[in-house]
Amino acid sequence: MRDPVQVSLPAPEMPRQPAGGPGAAAGQRLRAIDTLLADRGELFQALFLAAPIAKALVELDGHVLVANPMMCALTGRTTDDLAGRHVDLLAHPDDPPVGDLGLVPAVGEPALDPNLLLDGERRLRRSDGTELWVVQSHEIVHQNNGMPQFVVLSLVDVTDRRRAEEDLVRRAFTDPLTGLPNRRALTDRLRHAVALSRRRGLQVGLVHLNIDRFKAVNDTLGHEAGDLLLSQVADRLRWSTRVEDTAVRLGADEFLVVAEDVEDLDGLRALADRLLSVLDEPFLVGDREINLSASVGLTLGADLSPDDLLRQAQSALTRAKADGSGRVEVHEGALSRNDVDALQLETDLRHALDNEELRLFYQPIVHLADEALLGYEALVRWEHPTRGLLPPAAFLDAAENNRLTSKLGEWVLRRACTDAATWPVDLRVHVNISARHLAEEGFSELVAFALEESGLAPERLELEITESTALFAAEATLHSVAVVTDQGVTLALDDFGTGYSAITALHRLPIHTVKIDRSFVADVVTEPSTAALVHGLLQLGRGMGLQVIAEGIEDLDQADWLREHGCAMAQGYAFGRPAPLPSPADMLIAELTEASDDEIAGELLEEPVALPPMPQQRTAPERMLTDLDDTGAFATGTLFDELADPDEE
Repeated sequence: MRDPVQVSLPAPEMPRQPAGGPGAAAGQRLRAIDTLLADRGELFQALFLAAPIAKALVELDGHVLVANPMMCALTGRTTDDLAGRHVDLLAHPDDPPVGDLGLVPAVGEPALDPNLLLDGERRLRRSDGTELWVVQSHEIVHQNNGMPQFVVLSLVDVTDRRRAEEDLVRRAFTDPLTGLPNRRALTDRLRHAVALSRRRGLQVGLVHLNIDRFKAVNDTLGHEAGDLLLSQVADRLRWSTRVEDTAVRLGADEFLVVAEDVEDLDGLRALADRLLSVLDEPFLVGDREINLSASVGLTLGADLSPDDLLRQAQSALTRAKADGSGRVEVHEGALSRNDVDALQLETDLRHALDNEELRLFYQPIVHLADEALLGYEALVRWEHPTRGLLPPAAFLDAAENNRLTSKLGEWVLRRACTDAATWPVDLRVHVNISARHLAEEGFSELVAFALEESGLAPERLELEITESTALFAAEATLHSVAVVTDQGVTLALDDFGTGYSAITALHRLPIHTVKIDRSFVADVVTEPSTAALVHGLLQLGRGMGLQVIAEGIEDLDQADWLREHGCAMAQGYAFGRPAPLPSPADMLIAELTEASDDEIAGELLEEPVALPPMPQQRTAPERMLTDLDDTGAFATGTLFDELADPDEE
């Protein structure tokens, strides 16, 4: 470190004036100036140290010779800290190096360090790491012979003014209620996103959201509650977007998310689904719990102007709102041929509920020991007018995209309860429930209504949920489940063993039954590791006092292995395929077929009448390649269900 130096400049020689005469006054002034200049080193030092502006004497190469008290106070450093150090010590680390800016001295100036040439407003950093804005200037001090000796560096603190200006800019481009960027800021953000995506060969996606029925909240609870609700919506959108995405409040109850670097429409849909899922959770305003839905318009592109993208997103949102609340619409220009087909399927599904195109198929659940029928699982199918019979895998995504899972789930639940009420009282019905439907307000009331409407006893209904639903259930979901199970309805954990944590899921909810997933059952005979796993699941279920059902049994070897290892109940093609509910005539024929001769004839016949021999049950039926299983794949079972083929026992 270099030692600080005292400033001392030699005084130039001045010509003497003769005393007396008309020039006496001028001579006195010159003598005073001569005396002043003789001591100008001390005078310069006094002025330098007492200056109200931060100043430092700096060598031409940028090393500090001495700093005045104002410079020390401004930078948070002592004189000794600064003396001998290079002025780049004060530079802000987030700014580009000054040497890369290509600064050159003015005409007639000597070569100086680039940090001394950066006159004007710049950002520095104090010793404590805080940001500092200054206006910098420099003056070169020369010796008598004209050679540059050092530079006087001056810094004027403009941090307060800069912050005030930034605050004004922030207010101009930020929504005051939510803190999100506003419509004015959107243009700049969108222009930047489009330019960046073009360079990277990707696309920009827009998710335009409108809160459904928000006016009713304002009218009912008041504008203060409405403002609080909008702030909570903004917070959830902000937390749910990626770092590179921008959530914007356009005004009133409209929001828009600018998504950068989107590869395809599936990626944009995934973002929209994530945003809608966080809005599904209830909002707490005061002591009230409010459930919201949102209509969404999506668009995607890279070769369009920002204004064109905004118009497309607005157009898609308008269509979504026109078709009802909770809809997601995609601008047609962003759709591929497959996307158009999927969009048409979504539109058709909305009409399927009204046109009674949905069907329930039932797959039997049996007791493994004697194959006695215990009940059925209700499985939805769609009789599409042009595409034929569709399995759930072909249209459940369309239901999710259209926010139709709740309506679809309600239809399945009510129809299954109505059908089951006509069965013998010892048969139960299993109904699959989605996580979204289970979490919705009013689900427990829907179950109670379906039971009352159909007359089905609550203990004959079992609701099936997935492990992930049980593991990540919110408080509202847990409360809804508690109310339903208190009524006598039981709960089954589907696909047991495939989720995140089976044991945790069992403890969170009052589970009555676990269903071992078909992926384990398929290899239970041929794979020792899978067999050990299934055996462990069976022991776990029995140890916790749970009913255990093995799914996907397709041959008798699997059934024998499971029975030998303590599995009580089973479901699969070995015992029956999913099939429509038999008609009353079919059920009567089945009852008559199973009845004895005396029960049929009663006292009308004096002697038993010999009946023709009944056809024997086939042990190895033909494979039906036209049947679809629940995943949408072609099924190849081994035994028919009597409900699927009335000719078989």
